[in-house]
Amino acid sequence: MKQQQAIIGTALQAAPQAQLDLVVPFTTPELTLAALEAANRLGAGLNAGVRLLKVQVVPYPLDLNQSPVPLDFLKEQLRSFPAKLPTRCEVRLARGLEPGLLSATSEHSLVILATRRRPWPTRTERLASSLRRAGRTIVLVYEKDTPCLT
Repeated sequence: MKQQQAIIGTALQAAPQAQLDLVVPFTTPELTLAALEAANRLGAGLNAGVRLLKVQVVPYPLDLNQSPVPLDFLKEQLRSFPAKLPTRCEVRLARGLEPGLLSATSEHSLVILATRRRPWPTRTERLASSLRRAGRTIVLVYEKDTPCLT
């Protein structure tokens, strides 16, 4: 059965179609900022564009087009991040985070995720492994100044 979803997008900067699609999924504000900074460094000097992507999970009792969080709030949350590269903000409504990310990306996308260092696999690291198994290219960035207890 095909995964249903809804897409709501806005552009922060008008940009020509980029050759390199850098996708930064929104996780937490701190980790998203770390991933966005990494995307800006990776895409510097290249024909790259950043898609700041928020996958809003919609629970089953609700219709898929009925976000449990106001869409205006989600859009404003994404617009608050600084961008050096041409950036497009996108809100995707889906039944799950991983299916939403898979449908929003292709094998040509470079997905940049940030996580904290932990002695155990974090949720983001498990998500990165799952996306890699699905054929996506992942860059995993560790947030600066995060102590790792080992």
